[in-house]
Amino acid sequence: MSNNKQQNTKSPTISIIVANYNNDIYLDDCLRSVVSQSFTDWECIVVDDGSIDGSGPIIERWAKHDKRIIPVFQDNHGASHARNVGLNMARGRWIGFLDADDCFCQDALKMLYECGEQNSADIVGGGGVRVPDDFKLGDMTSDSFTNPPFIVLGFNTQDVMKMEYLGETHRIVWVWRRLFRRHVLENVRFDEELYPGEDTCFIYEALPRARRIVETKGMVVYHRMARRSVSASPFNQKSFRWIPPTMRRLRWIMDTYYGKAYQRHFYKNYQDMIIGDMVINTLANGRMMHVAAQCLNEIYGTDILPTKYLPWTKRFILWLFMKIFG
Repeated sequence: MSNNKQQNTKSPTISIIVANYNNDIYLDDCLRSVVSQSFTDWECIVVDDGSIDGSGPIIERWAKHDKRIIPVFQDNHGASHARNVGLNMARGRWIGFLDADDCFCQDALKMLYECGEQNSADIVGGGGVRVPDDFKLGDMTSDSFTNPPFIVLGFNTQDVMKMEYLGETHRIVWVWRRLFRRHVLENVRFDEELYPGEDTCFIYEALPRARRIVETKGMVVYHRMARRSVSASPFNQKSFRWIPPTMRRLRWIMDTYYGKAYQRHFYKNYQDMIIGDMVINTLANGRMMHVAAQCLNEIYGTDILPTKYLPWTKRFILWLFMKIFG
């Protein structure tokens, strides 16, 4: 790692971590959205993960313009490693994330901070507005709430399930739409062996460390559906290679922190997604069925993939897929 600058001695209220890799076409808007926030007591740690595009000069220009932006340049190790570097450097009482191709909505930090403090929350979250790849900051204005409607939740089966059903703008696994109190993330880091899947594991490991969780109705992030994003990537082996290692990590998290009632709920829904990704998707594309079955074979028939939580029809579909292509 090189060019690691941390200029200020006073600890800020909020640390924002931006992991960047070859996002020069979005980076200006991203950092402009941070600098223009009405809440000003923040630091923004921008970890450039070995970009080979024009990201470096953009980050250096913004860091020169605003000393609250702290540039870090390192060799390419992946997004999880970059975020962990930022976490290890963060000094704020609250910690948040922003993807380099996304932007904060107007007053996002002020809204999240005030809602979190007023309700003694350990985690506070708002919504993510999906925008197209060619979105430019200023094209839209978010819903503005002086006192946004909110709900207060705890860490228990019923409330975690409520979080899962807040809708498309409040997906439970979106780490970048939240602020976390520092103590919540003290022993939580992104698994650098997972991609994708790291956000899911991170969130489910962080939630048990929060006594009180607040979700606001206000929108806080413009989430770009970028062509470079994982969700927009072409169908290939990476579409399902991540599932076995992610399931192994989730098994440990579930056994460590979550009760049997929630595990039944979680695994039923998560395995629905797996059937969609690894069975329906490969059959619809007419290829890579054997590769998908080979991946599944690593965890099929073990408690890492507990098919007992599935209805018998879906268990049969999975069994038949493995029988034919495994």
